[in-house]
Amino acid sequence: MQFRVLGPPGIYDDVRRASVQLTSPKQRALLGALLVRLGTPVPTEELIRELWGNNAPDKAGNALQAHVSRLRQQLIEAEPSRANTPRLVVRGPGYVLQARPEELDSVQFRLQVTRAKRLLAADPRAAALLLRKALGLWRGPALDGGSHGPLCAAAAARLEEERLTALEDLCDASLRIGRHEEVVRRLEELVVAHPARARFRDQLALALQRCGRQGEARAVRRGAAHQAEDRTPVRTGNVRVLREPGSLRATEPVPAEPGAAGSGTAVATMEPAPGWPAEGDLVDGPGTQGHELHRLRVRVEELTSQQLALRSELQRLTALLEERVPARRRDSA
Repeated sequence: MQFRVLGPPGIYDDVRRASVQLTSPKQRALLGALLVRLGTPVPTEELIRELWGNNAPDKAGNALQAHVSRLRQQLIEAEPSRANTPRLVVRGPGYVLQARPEELDSVQFRLQVTRAKRLLAADPRAAALLLRKALGLWRGPALDGGSHGPLCAAAAARLEEERLTALEDLCDASLRIGRHEEVVRRLEELVVAHPARARFRDQLALALQRCGRQGEARAVRRGAAHQAEDRTPVRTGNVRVLREPGSLRATEPVPAEPGAAGSGTAVATMEPAPGWPAEGDLVDGPGTQGHELHRLRVRVEELTSQQLALRSELQRLTALLEERVPARRRDSA
């Protein structure tokens, strides 16, 4: 059995080689919250907050219990041998989902990235293969379509940061093995999407320099120095490096290993999720407005992400205040 958080929360049945179909968005949100604390009890109050926020129904406890019961039954149907030892059980004041760490895709991702980091300096080619395999585990934004509560929001932010760091390491490995010409376009797109990440910009400048494009490399470095006050696009080739905040999703292209197509080595790949920009949509060729459209999409995604983060923080502070006020009243009494 595989449990997934690198994308929409989900369950994959290794035996049947099929995903377990979850019956409702609330069930997906519940699964995501339990997977964030895999093997650790999650209190009922936290789960209610993850599923309903400040709009919990009058009998939220009963509604939560019904969702838990349905999810437990689906897990048993996928693993009949565990009917007497279900994975999802009551423990203390909450619920716990039991699984081995290696059954969670985020653990697999971290293990492969850790191995790649150890190899990066000594064997960048092997490190690149591991990083491509790790990034291939992603099926979309972490915990996409699950809970927007503080528990899952914080976990999704941590995972996204780890994904971007892995992309930086992959670009580093590609530069170390002399793939600077192939990685330039990828880095241009990454700089467009993540202008605040200096490492992508430094890597782009280095790749351009190694390609003999000294003037463009200097322009990228000047852009980094004046990023705060200058929002004029820097053009490198047919791609404009825009200083606009935002984020690429799992369709960000991964530098290819030379000869990989005929090497017989299987490398995990991902299809673009519905509604995500394809690689070609990120290129601003002559006479097109692809980059302007992408810039606007990126801006909308950033504002949406900020709104969710602020909402989660507001919910957390509200819950904290609600816990403290009764305590003070008891003390004063």
